[in-house]
Amino acid sequence: MKQFLISLDEVERVKRMNRIESTVDLANRTGLSRSTWGRAIKSRKPQPDVLNALAALGARPSHVLVEDSQQQAVA
Repeated sequence: MKQFLISLDEVERVKRMNRIESTVDLANRTGLSRSTWGRAIKSRKPQPDVLNALAALGARPSHVLVEDSQQQAVA
């Protein structure tokens, strides 16, 4: 079964583009909590609120999600 994860490369690109340095800055800019951002970055599991916030910050839709290569290796 294919599984998709949030691309940390795209998160970092969006942070650089918006001069965001921390999860506190992400929280202040998006209205999502610091803990929500921390969980999203740690787990990389796509959540609608996080995906919408990334879109609002200018994330590229074709780069936000990546296939979980560990899942692929198990299959």
